[in-house]
Amino acid sequence: MTREKTLSLTIDNKPVEVRSGLTILQAARAHNIYIPTLCALEQLPSYGSCRLCMVEVDGLRGFPTSCTTPAEGGMVIRTETAELKSLRQEVLRLLLSEHPASCLFCTEAEECKNYQGTIRKAGMTTGCRYCPNDSRCDLQELTERVGIGETSYPVRYRNYSVEKLDPFYDRDYNLCILCGRCVRVCNDVRLNATLSFKQRGKQTTIGPAFDRTHLEAGCEFCGACVDACPTGALSAKVSKWSGKPDKEVGTTCVYCSVGCQLRVQIKNNTVIDVLPDYTSPVDHGLICVKGRFAVPEYVHSPARFTNPRERTSMGYNDIPWEEAIALAAEKLKDLSPDDCLLMVSPELSNEDLFAAQQFARQALGTENIASSLLIELGDDLMPFLDLATRTVPISAIGEAEAILALGFDSTYGYSPIGIAVKSATRRGAFFATINSCESNLEMLSEASCSAPEENWATILDGIRTGASWSGAAGPSFGGTSQWSEEEKIIARSLGKSKNSLLIAGPQVLASEARHDVLKALITIRDELGWKVMIAHPYTNICGMVAVGALPGLEPGQIVRKQASEGTLPYAPEPIDFKRPRKVIYLIGEAPAAELPPCDYLIYQNAFPMDSSRQPDLILSSALFTECAGTVINAEGRILHLQQAVTPSEDVKPDWWIVSRIAEKLNKGKMKYTTVSALQQELKKQVKGISDSRKKVEFEKIGYPITSESGRVTRTSSHCWNGRGESHRGILLSEVVTGMKVLKEKR
Repeated sequence: MTREKTLSLTIDNKPVEVRSGLTILQAARAHNIYIPTLCALEQLPSYGSCRLCMVEVDGLRGFPTSCTTPAEGGMVIRTETAELKSLRQEVLRLLLSEHPASCLFCTEAEECKNYQGTIRKAGMTTGCRYCPNDSRCDLQELTERVGIGETSYPVRYRNYSVEKLDPFYDRDYNLCILCGRCVRVCNDVRLNATLSFKQRGKQTTIGPAFDRTHLEAGCEFCGACVDACPTGALSAKVSKWSGKPDKEVGTTCVYCSVGCQLRVQIKNNTVIDVLPDYTSPVDHGLICVKGRFAVPEYVHSPARFTNPRERTSMGYNDIPWEEAIALAAEKLKDLSPDDCLLMVSPELSNEDLFAAQQFARQALGTENIASSLLIELGDDLMPFLDLATRTVPISAIGEAEAILALGFDSTYGYSPIGIAVKSATRRGAFFATINSCESNLEMLSEASCSAPEENWATILDGIRTGASWSGAAGPSFGGTSQWSEEEKIIARSLGKSKNSLLIAGPQVLASEARHDVLKALITIRDELGWKVMIAHPYTNICGMVAVGALPGLEPGQIVRKQASEGTLPYAPEPIDFKRPRKVIYLIGEAPAAELPPCDYLIYQNAFPMDSSRQPDLILSSALFTECAGTVINAEGRILHLQQAVTPSEDVKPDWWIVSRIAEKLNKGKMKYTTVSALQQELKKQVKGISDSRKKVEFEKIGYPITSESGRVTRTSSHCWNGRGESHRGILLSEVVTGMKVLKEKR
């Protein structure tokens, strides 16, 4: 192992050692030496626009900006001389000449903050008491640290209208200091180029070019610009008046299979905001609109169940947990294995899924462990599991020479994948798309096929058979004797590439023709050796497979290095969903299709179900911000869910509820009182899940090819939106789905 090269510097008479390749600003921050700056962010390239990070360096003329000056061995640097302090104060006064700043210098600011906190929510900003970022403003903090108590320049208020029409965040450019952070993070980090500087001189402002709205300019509403803004110019609608959080808790986003890492902001035991984690090895801070803005409204929705409920002839009655547990146990007692059906959701944590499968097998004595997947995907489940458990990591996009995206759009989801594709095209990788509707990545493609979903499998087969073809004519394609020029380009480019990657988006699963498309994807992977990535909405499908929460699948059965010979191929035990049951116990999200008929329905979730069959007993469960656990993302990473807030007494984790019911049934093997005790048992039965530093790897899932008859077709519109994304009751879904409609109308 080679040692990293280090440099010896002197900063403010203090000798320091730093690694090679850093700027002076980064070297100072590495040793907790403060240098003021407004335009610099760790995730952004050096810029040097605000000039506040000026330093003195022996041997260098003038006052170089520390964010753009590389650190060199032997440098002698001073960051706090009298001349530097005077220059910084002058620069800051100039910045504040176009920023409402009277409250920053007011001698009564402390009393105002303590006793007039209700003077808020003005339409336009005239002082810090009316600023949505008060106490969270970089400029406010910088003014105190630089030490200015007045400005000698005339203050110009620009009198811009506050922009509130676009969703998720407001823009008050009266507070903008033109630091360029938002423009740079949009262009250099998110690679979206929605924002730019407009006009010139004192008329300069920021926004989409040609006076378009953010929707018209293709904004993904990722919120990166809001996070980068050092003032209150950009503020999230959901949290703009919440103030400074009490604490921050890191957790995992559960809205899709990527598993982005989130920094949940907590105040008074309430989730007020969510920020990205740019140090995350999973997503590198590139979260989507759902992860950034949906969580507070989701967990604090007025539609949430806050306590158990029993259905009566007069409606629902609230009941205590003791009565709810006893009622559930009474209904489940003495049932035959075929009289009950346990249904679980792939959005549950590993711990909840493990406890649920134990409950079915040990407490109920049945293998009827169904999932919404069995109803929604039907006979397409097995090829989907084969692809989903062996999908390549996102890093494979950066290594690919040629990339084909099928039914994939990353505007409002799967941002790390979409941005990796954008980065790959910038370095010169070949990129092509196949879609039935508009995609945000089409403009980057060298070849783009717009084709109905029923033709996708035929197109893939044509590309596969013609991948090495270079003649003047090819096999018949899509019922014609001539390939389109785009199809020829795709076949040639991917055929010549030694490292080809195919990304299948969620629209594939929403397609009427998904059965043939999934088979074509497996054929391309196995015969041509192409890498295949599945971007799907099922958060913890890998965890469901690992812990055995499917019929006939034991915990750890197909986890690599644990699977015993003779266990494969795996096919789920057949479950007759048309057969009436005495009791159905549904944990998590309900399937999009109608539930099987039953005499009694127990529904364990946080939100109402969208079904004509209403539950007889509702067990109110906790959400991912209220309990600890783990999930396994599409790459096989074991990711942690951390408890961010304390739930109310009438909301319980899913594993706790099934454990108490089992105990009431006198099935004593599931006496879990803490999540750590449950995790210890989980690690004993699934060896590959014991080390979160390693990825869980799965054996190849062999499966019998089912006949054409009996195949379940696409799900209802409740589960899938126009982009093939499952939002599972998230309040944001209607807004996100509506944005595309609004954009098309405009």
